[in-house]
Amino acid sequence: MMKKIPYLHKPSWLNRAALTVTSVVAIAAGFVLASAIFALLLVVGVAAGGWLWWRLRQLTRQTRQAAPEIIKGEYTVEPMPPLLEDHRSSPPSLGKTPHRRSQ
Repeated sequence: MMKKIPYLHKPSWLNRAALTVTSVVAIAAGFVLASAIFALLLVVGVAAGGWLWWRLRQLTRQTRQAAPEIIKGEYTVEPMPPLLEDHRSSPPSLGKTPHRRSQ
C-alpha cells in the first residue's frame, strides 16, 4: 500500500516574497558578520605583528650594543685522539697496608 502525501497548498505570492526577503536579509547579515569578524582578526593580527616587530628591533639594537666589534679570523678544529688508558687518580689510601697471606 502506498501512503499518499498530504496535499500542501501552494504558497501565495506574499509568502514567497516574504521568504525571499528574509533569505536575502539572512545572507546579507551573514556576510556582514563574517566581514566584521575578519576585520577584527586582521586588526588583532596586524597589532600583534607590529608589536613583535618592535620587540625584535629592540632586541637587535641591544645585541649590537652588547657586541659592537666582530673579530674575524680563521681556526682549525683538531680532533682529540681517543684515550685508551685510565688517567683517573687512584682512591686515597686510609693508611692501612693490605695483608698478605702466607701459604
